[in-house]
Amino acid sequence: MKEIMSYSYDETVSIGYNIGRNLFQGAIVTLEGELGSGKTALTCGIAKAFGIEDISSPTFTIFHVYEGKDGILVYHFDIYRIEETELEDIGYEEYFYGDGIVIIEWADKLKRLHPKEYLKVEIQKIDENVRKILITGVGEKYKNVEDVIEKDEDIGD
Repeated sequence: MKEIMSYSYDETVSIGYNIGRNLFQGAIVTLEGELGSGKTALTCGIAKAFGIEDISSPTFTIFHVYEGKDGILVYHFDIYRIEETELEDIGYEEYFYGDGIVIIEWADKLKRLHPKEYLKVEIQKIDENVRKILITGVGEKYKNVEDVIEKDEDIGD
């Protein structure tokens, strides 16, 4: 497990960017943390790594699809308000196990559909600005991603 401290929204986005630029096609990133902890900010950074500038939280839909550079699709799921059966109804396997990048907010709510291998990112809200970000690679290829993630201020603007 890698621990990175973030002291601002911009640093959280930057950490997400660093995660994104180290992902591979078909990667799954799970995000856990209380409301307002920075899951969407981190997702913004991951999306920026794929050339996607504008994302919104899919709070009232199951997911959003974004097309990034080189045609890579980024699937942004928010499962806070949905049941696993709703994921089954949309054919979640096509998204979770395809060639795109999958980001799942509130992944701790997944039970039987939780992926076996993934990059787990847990965000702990310390105070209004400070976050402790814990990154754990579950599975060998995700351990390799965990190993190279560092705090980095360059988000490629």
